[in-house]
Amino acid sequence: MQRELDVIEKEITALWAEALGLDSVAGDEDFFDLGGTSITAIRLLPEITERFGVEPTIGVIFDHPTAREMAAVLADLGARVEG
Repeated sequence: MQRELDVIEKEITALWAEALGLDSVAGDEDFFDLGGTSITAIRLLPEITERFGVEPTIGVIFDHPTAREMAAVLADLGARVEG
């Protein structure tokens, strides 16, 4: 289970870095502190759904604004990971 969480977290940080124009994002950094906005969050939802096979609500990003927290929520929703 921890390996899956680590993979999900890594994928989320990559999505966030790309969306926010950053070189990298750490798992414990806050999406909004990094410059994320509600518009950016909305744009990320389809990518999250496509990548993990789950459909989180926008509230997931607001209520769990670090990649580590979001990884746990997505895992609880049944996120699929490759490999």
